[in-house]
Amino acid sequence: MQASKRAYRGRVVQMDAAFTVLADAIIWIEANRIIGVTDASVAPPPGFEHLSPVVTGGTFFPGLIELHNHLAYDILKLWAVPKLYKNRGAWQGKPEYQALVTEPMKVLGKAPGIAPAIARFTEAKCLAGGTTTSQGLTLFSAAGIKRKYRGLVRNVEESLDANLPDAQAQIPDFAADKKDIFLNYLKTHKCMLLHLSEGIDASARKHFLDLKIGPDEWAIAPSLTGIHCNALKREDFDRLAQAGAGMVWSPLSNLMLYGQTADIAAAKAAGLRIGIGSDWSPTGSKNLLHEMKVVWQYSQANGGLFSQRDIVAMATINAAGLLRWDRYLGSIEAGKYADLMLVRGNGGDPYASLFAADETKIDLVVIDGVPRYATSGLAAGFSATAEEISFAGERRLINLDDASADEAVAGPGLAKAQALLAEAMGNLAGAAERAIAFERMSPTLRAQAMPRQAQWTLVLDQDEPHDLNLRPRFSDEAHMPSLVRLSAAAKPLAAIAPATLKPQKLDPLTVAGDPDYYPSLQAQMNIPAAIKQGLHG
Repeated sequence: MQASKRAYRGRVVQMDAAFTVLADAIIWIEANRIIGVTDASVAPPPGFEHLSPVVTGGTFFPGLIELHNHLAYDILKLWAVPKLYKNRGAWQGKPEYQALVTEPMKVLGKAPGIAPAIARFTEAKCLAGGTTTSQGLTLFSAAGIKRKYRGLVRNVEESLDANLPDAQAQIPDFAADKKDIFLNYLKTHKCMLLHLSEGIDASARKHFLDLKIGPDEWAIAPSLTGIHCNALKREDFDRLAQAGAGMVWSPLSNLMLYGQTADIAAAKAAGLRIGIGSDWSPTGSKNLLHEMKVVWQYSQANGGLFSQRDIVAMATINAAGLLRWDRYLGSIEAGKYADLMLVRGNGGDPYASLFAADETKIDLVVIDGVPRYATSGLAAGFSATAEEISFAGERRLINLDDASADEAVAGPGLAKAQALLAEAMGNLAGAAERAIAFERMSPTLRAQAMPRQAQWTLVLDQDEPHDLNLRPRFSDEAHMPSLVRLSAAAKPLAAIAPATLKPQKLDPLTVAGDPDYYPSLQAQMNIPAAIKQGLHG
């Protein structure tokens, strides 16, 4: 049973409108809400008089909010990108990408019993980096039910909270002459996360230009949040900003694939609202904490575009604003939900301390008022279901206690999930045989022969023709034939020969303690030298 009242003492970086930093303060929590944030010398709020605050010696920030991550793929290690690409479609159909990413994930996503392990592992990966909100996993059951995975980390696409409107990411088809209907679709949603102009050539920019309805009318509304926006020009950013739209920036993935990222200086000059996301582990950061470091290095290498405080805002209050969640999340203030991240130490500049930190310095993560990840000294109240993890000489406990746990992940702990994934990835041929046999079963036989949990599989959001499930598509688009060709290049599960699958290793949970991570980044051919020099283990 989780305690209804909690109090934590430490330095508090509130990320409120005034960017208040309290050197020695107490965060008072009841149930899932912050009741107050007071100086440590002030009397406690009514009802907390007999509660002794937990003295942390650290610095609190709001929990990090990630607006772009293909979580299912975060079990994979970094891909050694073999060449410079111009747009998203240029690499998705390549044999080397298919062999190292698409086909293994198709097998793992469809093999019985693996989806729960992926859900558990990727959620733990978020927690280890201080992320309390991310995009979700899409699940499919033997009974034909398609839905979002519901876990400990908040899911922007299915919040399960009336105060937090669900973001849209799966975009339906629209006829070429119905862009006005798409505009109305935008107007009926609070936030739409849309892959927009990913790439650096004219075909990538065309995805943005396709939103034009008439001479002075565009299918753009405040709900639109464009992901990547690499190919956009200053006038495009101006148009987005004038409409009240925003963008999500994932620079590391952009640099690895295309050698450059969005013209973020132009986006900033236009006044565009910016959030960030790590994209996915094959070509991006392992977690949002690391992606913030990449943003800082890019900023420094390009004339100091952003302060460290600006970047923290992108991952907290700005991100909450893009979701229309900022009344309840994104800052540490009375009345808001208690989503917190604690960084070890309380001296020096608080923002610099965060950017100097890796996962070994994340000592506590609280979501919805419940501590979910902590050092042993801060894990009071964790139930018997808590699990210990070790990395880089550190130990943490993960609190898995959840009375309303999603059936797709309830039961298996992190250690079991890691073991299942390591075995399946080390024997992809065997996993493929099981997946193919499972796919050939009738839904009735699956339901009879297997536990209910094992019947859930993953809907892979990258296992589609180029962008088809990530952007609006209009039927007269000139590039549609290329989409059909790419669809044919992606083999169906039954066409994958198990013997051709090469064993893979599970990506470690954290950057700290992963001996391959920084050497892999340094070996990437497309990342500019100045960024590589700033990123080191």
